[in-house]
Amino acid sequence: MKLDIDNIFREIEKYEEKYIKFWIDICNMETPSGDKKALDQLADYIQNFAVKEGFEVICTPFEACGNFLTVDMNSGAEKGYLFLAHMDTVHTKGKFGYPPVTTEDNFMYGPGVIDCKGGIAIALLTMYALKANGYDKHLRLILTSDEELSNCLGAEKEMQFFSKYAVGFRGAFNCEVARTGEVVVSRKGIVRVKINITGKSAHAGIDYFAGISAIKEAAHKIIALEEKSQKGGLTFNCGIIEGGEIINIVPERCSVSVDVRVNTVEEMELAYQVLREVTEHSFIEGSKAEMEHISKRMPMLRTQETEELFEKLRVVSLNCGLGDLIPIESGGGSDSAYTQAVGVPSICAVGACGDYCHTTNEYAEIDSLVKRAKLLAATTIN
Repeated sequence: MKLDIDNIFREIEKYEEKYIKFWIDICNMETPSGDKKALDQLADYIQNFAVKEGFEVICTPFEACGNFLTVDMNSGAEKGYLFLAHMDTVHTKGKFGYPPVTTEDNFMYGPGVIDCKGGIAIALLTMYALKANGYDKHLRLILTSDEELSNCLGAEKEMQFFSKYAVGFRGAFNCEVARTGEVVVSRKGIVRVKINITGKSAHAGIDYFAGISAIKEAAHKIIALEEKSQKGGLTFNCGIIEGGEIINIVPERCSVSVDVRVNTVEEMELAYQVLREVTEHSFIEGSKAEMEHISKRMPMLRTQETEELFEKLRVVSLNCGLGDLIPIESGGGSDSAYTQAVGVPSICAVGACGDYCHTTNEYAEIDSLVKRAKLLAATTIN
């Protein structure tokens, strides 16, 4: 079916203000990753909005995290493209003051304005404009609520979900945080573990040498892990340390939470090997340690299918006067790894443009709502 791209672009422009308001509204609903109640309230809000826009919505409930949504257009028809975004943010409530969202000229500031609620608005506006112009293929938007936790459900359950809802689409566009002129074509995988260390407590003054310091052992393990990090390659970040009771007791217990980033499946296997070796080796005689697995996300690889989808997006962007695009490799993980793993060509970071995500300086360029919606709509019909 041949569609008029100018009509689609006019439709996007027509509803710009409506979707900017929606964007602000969902960012004002603060949703830290671990707050299931807040996330479920946001999912309900988005579901009601999407149903009023004429979409079908399936809510998949979870106990371990907020509920997931799938938003469908023309379900049952030949499959077109898949869009992705997430509803959770890294920010704790109140971090941005009240109201959380502020705007000035072309800039929007607030929790999740680019990571990743701007992407939700872009995907829904894209789908609405295509629906209004008679696009007849099946489009789907998947909204997760645990992306910032590196998928707290666990990789197996995440794969079950994406195997059910993502398989068979022509390609996947992840509407994640973006910078103007850039698109992400590969992302690192993530391994997260906690190393729990046990020593022996003793009075720090009277019996210091009878004690075995779990914190001292942790310090050795941290250095041993961090020294394995390589620029552009495997990295180990010991991001949280918890241990000790009071200052005058040799600490019996300490734990170190480790975030590992990998480029390939082979690097992931190497990472686990290093983690096991460091965990099992006692630098301080008498100390013991066990490794607790937290989560795992596979890397999103730069494949031939990824390159072809990127090139299609780039050509469309140039032909529509939306500017050139360059491919970027990112150290951050995303749900694109799951869509790629179930056989759907995937690219990432085609959402709202801005910068400083994961900080209180996070901002979005408001006009990127229309620009990115036009880009996605034009690519979808080509």
